[in-house]
Amino acid sequence: MPVARKSPFVFRLHNVFAAVFLVVMLLPVSGMYFFRIYESELVRQTESELIAQGVFISSMYKHDFRRLNAPKDYGDPLTAPETPGDGRYRPFPPQLDLRTADFYPPRPDPVTPPKPADPIALELGKKIQPVLQEAKISTLASMRVLDPNGVVVAGTSEVGLSLANVEEVSTVLTGRYVSVIRQRISDEPRPALASISRGTVIRVFVAIPIVEKDRVIGAVHLSRSPRNVLKAMYEEKDSVISAGFFVLIFAAAITAFLSYVIGRPLGALRRHAQQLALGDWTPHRLSSSPIEEIASLNDSFERMSTTIQSRSEYIRSFAMHLAHEFKTPLTAIQGAIELMHDHANDMAPEQRARFMENITKDTDRMRALVTRLLELARADMLQAGNETADVAAVAQELRRRYAQRVSIDYTGGIATAAIGADALENVLSNLVDNSLQHGAKHVAIAAFPKAGHIEIDVTDDGEGITEGNIAKVFTPFFTTRRDTGGTGLGLVITRSLLKAHGGDIECIAAKSGAQFRITLKAAGTTA
Repeated sequence: MPVARKSPFVFRLHNVFAAVFLVVMLLPVSGMYFFRIYESELVRQTESELIAQGVFISSMYKHDFRRLNAPKDYGDPLTAPETPGDGRYRPFPPQLDLRTADFYPPRPDPVTPPKPADPIALELGKKIQPVLQEAKISTLASMRVLDPNGVVVAGTSEVGLSLANVEEVSTVLTGRYVSVIRQRISDEPRPALASISRGTVIRVFVAIPIVEKDRVIGAVHLSRSPRNVLKAMYEEKDSVISAGFFVLIFAAAITAFLSYVIGRPLGALRRHAQQLALGDWTPHRLSSSPIEEIASLNDSFERMSTTIQSRSEYIRSFAMHLAHEFKTPLTAIQGAIELMHDHANDMAPEQRARFMENITKDTDRMRALVTRLLELARADMLQAGNETADVAAVAQELRRRYAQRVSIDYTGGIATAAIGADALENVLSNLVDNSLQHGAKHVAIAAFPKAGHIEIDVTDDGEGITEGNIAKVFTPFFTTRRDTGGTGLGLVITRSLLKAHGGDIECIAAKSGAQFRITLKAAGTTA
């Protein structure tokens, strides 16, 4: 059965979950960040509009002032530094940022001035008053023109009162541009959604000095509430809907990504498991996954299903051979017993003895089969430990036991195999006994240490194995000496012992005699 395909990009599952969590968490955070930026941009826009209006009013005021025969020392000296410029231009750049700006309390009420407004300022204010009243209808801004002492000489309201007690007014009269954000008290109840916006309860105040020949001859004080961000977003509903669709598509993309990298391979794994549960062993390639845990799970499942399939086929084949092996002697025993029972009185003693001998022979064969089956079961269930064996020492013990009928060649050096000495001795003695039972006079054992493993060749000078039988020698119950008590399980047990220790055995075609090659892991090798 094919193994799952490896993905070139492999990620840990907890890394994927962490990335998805961060993305999902950043979506509302980024939305709020965008909301704050947009709200702050509305405040800057309001400030820019007020600056433009204030500069225009200041220019009109100065234009009318120059036509008057005012004293040269009119106004107050410029004490604050001028707005930076390049000598020709004096811009007033917006400086409010809703995210960092301080919020001032509502503007203090105007007070009665200690002395009347400046006559020159009053004269200029009368000229500009109609313009301010008409402009308010379109700009919705509150406008006031102040004399050098802070008294309102023209505007949409509060004419004749003093704003010198207001912080930004006292600052602007020194010649410096000022803009502040103050809290706004509204007579109308706030909408429920207004709580998410800071811009719904504020008012922007801008104070621009009127400077003529380095003297402050007055100031323009303007204020207006910025556009409500919710209302602005409604006005930009097409863009907001597009952004919503983007978020929706992005969330759907995340869902599709998780479905692809997690759901798809797990679904394939589930379907494959269902096929195996129904007994369908059709080869099925599992979907690859870039997730390390899922890719490892796929590989483990494929190895497990391959092992189960091969074990199931082995058990099925073994059961069929086992039934055949037991059926033959049982049938013979049953037939002999029935004949002896039916013809007990007229059967000759010699015939009765022959039947008893056949029963005994078949019983001995069944006993030998049971013994071998127990050995095979132990070999199949064997769990290898950390035992090691000196191949040369084990071979020398065999040579001593078989009275010089075994020769040893380990010229490649001392080899230590990852198998217990008892198990290795059992494997080699099974092969030597098998060779001697097939007419061998001499058995040669040669060990060849290789990189990470050891090869042991067992060669004899016996009858040999025909080419057609080489592929069958490891088939359970296959034997060429059934009449002499062979069970056909010796080589099967040998292979099981070796596989339990990570080794294997194969039969190699030879010109004369039989040759088997054992492969074992070298001691200290993990792979």
